[in-house]
Amino acid sequence: MEYIQNLYYISQDYWILTMLVGLVTCFIESFIPVLPLIGIVTGNAIILGLFKGMIISWIGSSLGTIGLFSLVKIFKNNMHIKKFKNKRVNKIIDWINRQGFKLLFIVYCCPFIPGFLVTIASALSDRHTKSFVPAMLSGKFVMFLVISYPASDIISFIRNPIKIAFFVLLVFLAWKIGNKVNNRLDINE
Repeated sequence: MEYIQNLYYISQDYWILTMLVGLVTCFIESFIPVLPLIGIVTGNAIILGLFKGMIISWIGSSLGTIGLFSLVKIFKNNMHIKKFKNKRVNKIIDWINRQGFKLLFIVYCCPFIPGFLVTIASALSDRHTKSFVPAMLSGKFVMFLVISYPASDIISFIRNPIKIAFFVLLVFLAWKIGNKVNNRLDINE
């Protein structure tokens, strides 16, 4: 326990470096899905606080996901990328094409669904960047809120039902806002 307290004090002294490490680890996790995203986001929320930790995690992960999406989109006709396409991946691609914003939003809200595979499948499908990014951003925002909010003050969260109600309201609002942005993008295409 003393080791964790010392680590916390060091992070408070070097908060810019701590924020940079939190951002970069979330960015790298988008490319290396073996890294524990939940652990990284929880650590950011505990060390940096609810809002700073969540925003740093969200920015880093979102930039990494957009980067992965763009790279796969650019090289999707490359021979190495075509190796990823198999019966299962084609099934996911077809499913993503048939669904839309709501599917991507829900997938990125759930921390236990492999976002790495969904990002690759979305890039290999006919999904445009303009329709992918709002769904991913709003879904990841909700997921990081779900992880960060209780992690920043778990005891207070459990004891206060108003916080739980506020939390549910935030999730609903994020979904509505993301859906409106996507509808506007669909109209402008």
